[in-house]
Amino acid sequence: MSHIPLKLRSWISAFRLRTLPLAFACILLGSLISADRGSFSFVTLILMFLTASSYQVLSNLSNDYGDFISGVDSKRSKGAEVRLVSSGKISSNQMKIAIRLSILGSIFLTVLTSYFGSFGFNEPIQIFLFFSFIGFVAIWAARDYTLGSSYGYKAWGDFFVIFFFGPVGVFGSFILQSKGFHFIVLLPSLSIGFLAASVLNLNNLRDLKSDDQAGKKTIALILGDRNARVYQTILIFFSLLSAVCFMFINGTTYRIDFLFLVLTPFFFQCVLEVWKAKSSKDFDMLLKPSAILCLLFSVFIGLGLLLDSHSSENFIF
Repeated sequence: MSHIPLKLRSWISAFRLRTLPLAFACILLGSLISADRGSFSFVTLILMFLTASSYQVLSNLSNDYGDFISGVDSKRSKGAEVRLVSSGKISSNQMKIAIRLSILGSIFLTVLTSYFGSFGFNEPIQIFLFFSFIGFVAIWAARDYTLGSSYGYKAWGDFFVIFFFGPVGVFGSFILQSKGFHFIVLLPSLSIGFLAASVLNLNNLRDLKSDDQAGKKTIALILGDRNARVYQTILIFFSLLSAVCFMFINGTTYRIDFLFLVLTPFFFQCVLEVWKAKSSKDFDMLLKPSAILCLLFSVFIGLGLLLDSHSSENFIF
């Protein structure tokens, strides 16, 4: 990116694009499960991608600013990524403006996606209002992780990540695509939620010492180093287990439905690397591949279902 102006590079860094695979994973999985059941809209998929991305970017910008004003950045370990406001590459006023613009963009995309997604329901107004409300709550959650209520400093981050990347992201996108409710989809939604929480836990393991010094409470800090690694292992195990349970309850009859299990060695390797990690840099290096693995997991679950399906002829463009 040497040819890109320094200021633009700073903003791209602030967006933390490496976290976007998590946002894509939940939307894609819900859409692919719906496609397997014969209903899919490419327009709805793109709108949901954009909306989820706007939430993620808002969260990343808010975290950068929130960790600066709370003093967490001043105690951040050497292996952690560079924060833009604390490093002086972006001023606090510029970041506040960016956060406000991001909120406005998220509101616009939430309303737009809820509006188009409500088409095809028997009661479109209720669906529009419901998903708009859920979206506004997601916007609040994205901003307030380190700002406002700063629930991320009070060990609530894991719960909110599982909820929004799991049931809200996967189950919500499935509902908008399929125009129906099938609670069995909660199982694969938990798979993605657990994986997203495992990425957050990696982040918290990396910042264990600095969070402790700054008074920031996280599940990893409460559990301690060793138990947080056990927690990481449990999250990944239950992610795989939830997906396997979904396939069995879904009435799976072909081995191709379990295509996602080919990723098991990669998950095993990630767990192994977590146990081998000795420095903040070691944990930081695991963040990007873990996010990408989460996206691949959702792709392989959906792809396995589609390869086994003969009913995906009702596509809407």
